[in-house]
Amino acid sequence: MGTADMATSRWHKLYSSQVDAPPAILFELLSEMPNYGRWLPSSAAFGATTDVDPYPVQLGSRYHDGKPDQPGKDWWGTVTGFQPPGSLDFHHTIHISQLRATVDVHIHYSFEEQERGTHLTRWLLLDITMPALLRPLRPLIIRPFDVENVRTIAAVKKYAEAHPDGVPGEPSMS
Repeated sequence: MGTADMATSRWHKLYSSQVDAPPAILFELLSEMPNYGRWLPSSAAFGATTDVDPYPVQLGSRYHDGKPDQPGKDWWGTVTGFQPPGSLDFHHTIHISQLRATVDVHIHYSFEEQERGTHLTRWLLLDITMPALLRPLRPLIIRPFDVENVRTIAAVKKYAEAHPDGVPGEPSMS
């Protein structure tokens, strides 16, 4: 199939949670990418974030994500927005060889201070390019992203509420 047989579609979803922790704590947890293992257990899709450069994380930092030690289950990304403690953005591209698909992933976090804690929102935007003939299989791509996003929001909420003063043993940004 040539490029004329490829179709691009867009899918997005907002995930949100009210978290009993200040925005700075949530920003710290989500921007400390090499330390995700403290609060986010491994899954079928995610093992670690490594090779973050420059570090500490900042606008333009590059990172190796997914399962960095397993070729074909890893990808490289970039921090495309960094405004502590209000918002954080990531971009990476994932190739799914079995479906001959490329998924351009954009993630935007916003941390809105509330009377009690923070309203955490994660906006996931997927641009999926795959052969038009295989487009009916698009849910096979979207579902794991959806599951992983729900899992990530729940894990950061659980950890932040259990550690309201920040990461144990490390200075807090608040």
